[in-house]
Amino acid sequence: MTQPKPRWGVRFTSDPTHDEQYVQGLYDNDNTAAKRGELFLNEPEEEIYYVDSTGTVKTAYKNTLVGFNRIDFTGLREFADDTAAAAADPAVPVGGLYHTSGVLKIRLA
Repeated sequence: MTQPKPRWGVRFTSDPTHDEQYVQGLYDNDNTAAKRGELFLNEPEEEIYYVDSTGTVKTAYKNTLVGFNRIDFTGLREFADDTAAAAADPAVPVGGLYHTSGVLKIRLA
């Protein structure tokens, strides 16, 4: 039986060289190495990356006060999908987080 591949996940690294360029290189060499919406947490650089719908790795957060032992989701808003998150006032920015019925999502478009 073939196991289904997850749609998205979170990867963590304590290697500061595993930055945005490193993740882009992984994706460019094997586009199955990262999935759309998957988050990459680089703890030493305090950065979060993701692969957008065009296959480009982008930084969602950089040098923020987010603690990687626990991320505080207080105030995270709920929307049905990316379209609703984009239409909100204020809009959730591309790369911003929201949830749908408790499922964490990142706005990609």
